[in-house]
Amino acid sequence: MHTCWTLGPVITLPEILDAREHRAGIQQELLLKQPASLLSFTLNIAGPVKVTPYTKWLYELGYRLIQRGITELDGTILELREEKHDTGWEGFFSLSLQPEIIKSYLVEQELQHPLGRLFDFDVLRPDGSKVERQELGFSQRTCLICGNPAFQCGRSRTHSAQELQAKTTEMIQYFYIERMSAHIGTLMQKALLYEVNTSLKPGLVDRLHNGSHKDMCIDTFVQSAYALTPYFIECSKTGLTFEGSDTELPDLFLKLRTLGIQAESTMLRATKGINTHKGMIFSGGILCAAAGYAISAYMSDIKSERFWAQLASVCRRMLAGLLKDYEDIRLSNAKTHGETLYAQYGITGIRGEASHGFPHVLKHGLPRFHTALKETKSLTKAGLVTLLYYIAATEDTNLIIRSDYETACRIRQTLSAFLTTADFEEQLTILPVLDDFFVTHNISPGGSADMLALTYFLYFLWEKDCWFES
Repeated sequence: MHTCWTLGPVITLPEILDAREHRAGIQQELLLKQPASLLSFTLNIAGPVKVTPYTKWLYELGYRLIQRGITELDGTILELREEKHDTGWEGFFSLSLQPEIIKSYLVEQELQHPLGRLFDFDVLRPDGSKVERQELGFSQRTCLICGNPAFQCGRSRTHSAQELQAKTTEMIQYFYIERMSAHIGTLMQKALLYEVNTSLKPGLVDRLHNGSHKDMCIDTFVQSAYALTPYFIECSKTGLTFEGSDTELPDLFLKLRTLGIQAESTMLRATKGINTHKGMIFSGGILCAAAGYAISAYMSDIKSERFWAQLASVCRRMLAGLLKDYEDIRLSNAKTHGETLYAQYGITGIRGEASHGFPHVLKHGLPRFHTALKETKSLTKAGLVTLLYYIAATEDTNLIIRSDYETACRIRQTLSAFLTTADFEEQLTILPVLDDFFVTHNISPGGSADMLALTYFLYFLWEKDCWFES
């Protein structure tokens, strides 16, 4: 992760001592109101820097763990106070719960959660006495570094503040990266599964038929999606851990290319040689890495508009030289269908879409999907009308290759004119007709299907929060 996650104001020893006095004063004030228990929540952060983006995130994580525990124990927060200063963020919870009950729950969270050792949950009785771990049958806290009793290492100063700070950062960073990369990567897997299950897709494999394909079926796509999940997770992790600047983002793409070559071999082994997701290895891997980098480099909240603008920008910067591969392509030296289409018609396909920051997906397809979902209340219907938009609006190289350029242009023009005047329910009625035409003429809009999968991915990325609480 970028170093910006560990930067924060340096505080002095007198400031720390003043903060402790202030904390004790708040505790005494709240205890005067005689709650059943008082929970004082802080973080165990060594060193002179107590508040960084990492520790703010960690505090919010601990806060959610507390709220979850209070709910599970049928408790009530009688009063809540938070102090967020450079000396550290603190939370004070006056509770209806018996002190031993809430303390036991929170110690179990400390023991079970990978970052539990960094939480400091002090529970006070109405008389101000602290509930100790040992009286509830739990062992003493252990040292972050050596595993010995923490009080012994602290008393003898066995480890320096710098060592403890480095260990703390390592723990937080490892957990965050592992959990977030798994989250992003499995959302891409989910998107692939939703795409193949969206039915009826014209000329494409889905739950109802194999479309214009005789060598693959829905099971082939499912096997491929599962096989590629580790690849998407690794792409996400590569983006999260890439510490280069924006101008060095092409180096990130070089790393993805190496991963992509390996992923293609993995896919072909899983499908017994059938190309189900080659396009998604390219575009899906890019978006996973771009999402990871945007989170790491800019500390962006996925729910913010800023994140989505940065996502497109990262893709553009990462792929700045992507189309240079086409500069010397002529019909005489074209080796692939994509190169031939570029030499003949200047079509850049998914390469062009990606290098421009996926504008058809981010600026048009995703908003259309959200609108259709709101109106139809169905992910499948929203996906189908968005697929129709992609077929009509993009130069789908799969569609062109399996028909011809003139036929593809006529399909796009006719469909585009229809979509202009038809509402969403009317658009759905054209699917069987279009499917029959595509299957009869062996046409498959595979590029549009990939863009639908990307749309599902971005929708899930917006809707589904990463689960850090366990």
